[in-house]
Amino acid sequence: MGLAVKMRIKTAATNHQSDTRLGDWYAKDVTLGKRRLVLCVSDLSRLAVVLDAAPYASIPERLPPAVVALLERIGPSREAIEREVAAMQTISIAKTNSRSVLGSLNEYEWMLRCRWESEPHAGRADLRMLSFWLSDTVTSALPDLSPGVAAMRLLSGQTE
Repeated sequence: MGLAVKMRIKTAATNHQSDTRLGDWYAKDVTLGKRRLVLCVSDLSRLAVVLDAAPYASIPERLPPAVVALLERIGPSREAIEREVAAMQTISIAKTNSRSVLGSLNEYEWMLRCRWESEPHAGRADLRMLSFWLSDTVTSALPDLSPGVAAMRLLSGQTE
C-alpha cells in the first residue's frame, strides 16, 4: 500500500515544481521494529526529516515544523528558515519522479536500519536526533558534503 493511500489523498495529476530553496520533498514509509515512520528527503540538499507515520493524514502539516526544528539545529539564519517554511505552505502531492532521490531514500532507510539494529536505544524516542544525524552524514548523492552543509549553502543562496 502506497504512502498516498495511507494518507487518504489522491496524488496530483502533474508534478508542481517547488519554489523552495531546498526543492521538492519526497517521502517513504519505513518500518523499524514495530515503529512506523515516514522518511522525508529534500531533492536539492538531500536533507532528511524522520517523522512518526501516524497519523498519516497530518504528514503535510507536520513536515514544515519538523524542517524548522532541524534547520534551527543546523544553523541557517532565522530569516532563511522563515523564508523556506513560508515557501513550503503550498503543498502538492505527486508520485516520486526522481530515481536519484529514490536512491537517497533507500540509502537513508538502510542507514536508519543499521543504526536501529546496532544501537537499540539510539534515536528511538527522539526522531529529531535521527534527522540531525542524517543531516551530518555524507551520502552517495552528495559525496563531497553533508546534507546539512548543502542545505546551509542553498538557504544562503550559494550556488557552489
